[in-house]
Amino acid sequence: MSTDEDFAELTTQLLDTDDLEEGPRLIATHYATPDEAIEMVRAAQLLGLGVRLHNRLRIEEADEDGEESASEEWILDLLESPPEVDED
Repeated sequence: MSTDEDFAELTTQLLDTDDLEEGPRLIATHYATPDEAIEMVRAAQLLGLGVRLHNRLRIEEADEDGEESASEEWILDLLESPPEVDED
């Protein structure tokens, strides 16, 4: 096989979308308060969409006294359908 044929075969393998999608497609990502996240989860459920919800702490820069503060951030990924779970 020539180098061009090897490249074409590799490109075809990399661009195969069936292999890339292991779950539902991501529609949007939202940063929200806990109350907003709950409302978004309920709306997604009514529409038959899926969600991934997680939180994290964002460390703020130290203030004049040298004290750092943190704020909690909720991240909601809106998916085109609920993710499926494989039973192990």
